[in-house]
Amino acid sequence: MLSKDQAEIKYGNKLLKARSDKLDKQYGEALFVGNQLYNAVRDAIKETPLRIHAPVKMARKVRRSKRTLIASLSDTHYGSNICKEEMHQMNEYNWQIASRRTAFFVEQIVHFKEHHRDDTDLVLQINGDIIAGLIHNTEWFADLLTIQHVGSLSILTQAISYLARHFNKMQVVCLPGNHGRSVGKADKGRATTHKWDSYETMLYYSLKLCLPHIDFKITESPFLIYPVQGHLVCQSHGDTVFKPGNPGKSINMKSLDEQVKSLNSEKTLVGKGKVDILSLGHVHVATVQGLQSGCTAVINGCLSGTDPFAQSIGIFANNPTQIVLECTEKYPVGDIRMVKVKEADTDKRLDAIITPFMGRL
Repeated sequence: MLSKDQAEIKYGNKLLKARSDKLDKQYGEALFVGNQLYNAVRDAIKETPLRIHAPVKMARKVRRSKRTLIASLSDTHYGSNICKEEMHQMNEYNWQIASRRTAFFVEQIVHFKEHHRDDTDLVLQINGDIIAGLIHNTEWFADLLTIQHVGSLSILTQAISYLARHFNKMQVVCLPGNHGRSVGKADKGRATTHKWDSYETMLYYSLKLCLPHIDFKITESPFLIYPVQGHLVCQSHGDTVFKPGNPGKSINMKSLDEQVKSLNSEKTLVGKGKVDILSLGHVHVATVQGLQSGCTAVINGCLSGTDPFAQSIGIFANNPTQIVLECTEKYPVGDIRMVKVKEADTDKRLDAIITPFMGRL
């Protein structure tokens, strides 16, 4: 018979081994999936060379811009395949349509107040749910992750390099959403820690490597606060941290205002001003709301439009929209354009801006 100390050591070792085995399985699986994706993407890119618009040497004088365009690109769900026959002709989405809708949006950004271009720079917010991911059983209509990554890389390298040709200065601010989260993690729910550990972060660093002449801002935080024209912008996807509710039904303005006030009260912002623009996505309905605190909430729409899952729960509205706004020293949020992208679906002219990814390696 074992003594008390011997029994304690024996069962303690068993507990430690069980814990060790669990951690090995959890993180080993995530590491394996990540390495497999990396190797597959590396090989795929060799077979599918990326097209990049060559940078232009600006002849204009470099000076402090008087205005900044803030363009929100989110909820593109690249890799979703939405069949119009299943949607009663209300929506269709595939790689070609995704490419054209993205091309139409970046073209609209370029044409936004061109007469002020010499005094204008650009902040492009890539704000999550860029890929469809593989997070629900209903997402049988999504391509495999390698296809999603390569296709997204193809579209975004063209879109970003096209924009960079038209602005003296450009910054790309990247945050992950919920659709891009790693399926290798033991917890399949939305990330509350290590949110940056996602397939979308891998995509953002791939873009940064492909476009070394462009300023990328990529963070481990689930939100970012940064200055634009002397104002503070807070950017987050909208599934965690800041929750705007469902603008398609109702917005709890008081709750959103209290979240902003709580953020402004933090010591990290003391002496730096207050957040003037809260930029979110996630909910697929574009809206701009003034809060009592003086902050303006800018909630972006989506690119993909309504899908079979949305239709299954009675959502038929299909108005895919992306937002671009003007920010100046006097006006944090000036003129706004809500770009309705569906008209781009059959416009072949846009293929000159973004050559459509055809969904094959």
